[in-house]
Amino acid sequence: MWRNLLEKILKYNVLLVLLVLIAGVSLLSDKFLTSRNLQNVMLQISTDGIIAIGVTFVIITAGIDLSVGKVLALASVVAVGLQPHTGSFWAVVLALLTGAVIGVMNGLLVAKVKINPFISTLGMRVFVEGLALGVTNTRPISGTDPAFAQLATTPVLGIPLAAAIFLVMVGICHYILSYTPVGRGFYAVGGNKEASWLAGIKVNGYLVAAYAFTSFTAALAGVLLASRINTGSPIIGRDTDLVVIAGVLLGGASMSGGSGTIVGTLLGMLVLGVLNNSLNLLRVADFYQTIITGVLLVLVMLLDRYYISRARRLYR
Repeated sequence: MWRNLLEKILKYNVLLVLLVLIAGVSLLSDKFLTSRNLQNVMLQISTDGIIAIGVTFVIITAGIDLSVGKVLALASVVAVGLQPHTGSFWAVVLALLTGAVIGVMNGLLVAKVKINPFISTLGMRVFVEGLALGVTNTRPISGTDPAFAQLATTPVLGIPLAAAIFLVMVGICHYILSYTPVGRGFYAVGGNKEASWLAGIKVNGYLVAAYAFTSFTAALAGVLLASRINTGSPIIGRDTDLVVIAGVLLGGASMSGGSGTIVGTLLGMLVLGVLNNSLNLLRVADFYQTIITGVLLVLVMLLDRYYISRARRLYR
């Protein structure tokens, strides 16, 4: 019991980092804890956060998805570009379906064709990027529906709709992974695919579902981002893949599969969001921000792995 409790405490070193960041920037800037800035922080992380939820499922299954940034871009193009032809509602529906189809293709390549997830999703990334550039002639598309332009920022219980969707998804997906047989199936597949298959778990089904859900979340994020900027662009989301994977790993997931939580992902994305916001408030140069973020990620993950391995040695 004590061993499990200690591992859970150490697992959330990221929570300590988050609290220290909040305390530190609050002392350095009186603008941080204003309601307007806190809403901005939630709105800023909601797009990447929604994708990070999907990526958590993929990483738990010992996979990776490098195509999410380009799926986001393509979904933004579809959601905005089809508005004059189908109306905003159907344009959004088609954008979400496009993301889901791409995810199913990723899942089939990994599960059925047995292509390494890194290679298959990297190839899909290039394909989707080319598709987005081709249909737009490499130019951004401006939105034509004022209602769509207000969608992501529409207040819901005092917070923007995009942030509300993110938090609702956190709650639902946390419940699925933590308290349902389906969630346990994802962990089992990531821990040992062969043993899961022998136990009667439909491994391929879980893999396809993980990738389909991840691309769906990327498309949803693309729709919300397109609404925020009222533009569909084939070049947005260039760093999205790295940011969301970093957030998931920062939250305690392992690239070897079988571990990770939605709560951990939430904390990881909050750390990145608060850090980015605080550095902007303090007017730190962009290249320093990149260096600081990279160093933080490396230190936290090293400390997390060190303390957990130490705890395992002490309590064997």
